[in-house]
Amino acid sequence: MPVSPDEYRLMDVLQGGRCFYCGEPVGTKATFDHLIPLAYGGLDAAPNVVLAHRRCNQRKADRLPTPEEIERFVTQRRHSRLGAWPPLLALRDAEPGDEWMTVARAIAGL
Repeated sequence: MPVSPDEYRLMDVLQGGRCFYCGEPVGTKATFDHLIPLAYGGLDAAPNVVLAHRRCNQRKADRLPTPEEIERFVTQRRHSRLGAWPPLLALRDAEPGDEWMTVARAIAGL
């Protein structure tokens, strides 16, 4: 279920109108970035998506989010109806070096 216009507006408010990665104003040039990439089983829905500049989205490419990015995402979404996708929460607790396997197990367990 792709991001709805209402979810887009709520993301924009939660992110303060700024790119999730660089923190600069994103304006009308926002793209959707999947924290857990679609290529690796990521969900195409608001609980796995942030707003980002195209260049920041491309720079992130298909890597997993850093621990700092996960914490910032969870903090932004803590009291929001958008929520955080359970595999992201599992990734937050992953052992260093075991991130991809943790994500795969979490996705398989859904």
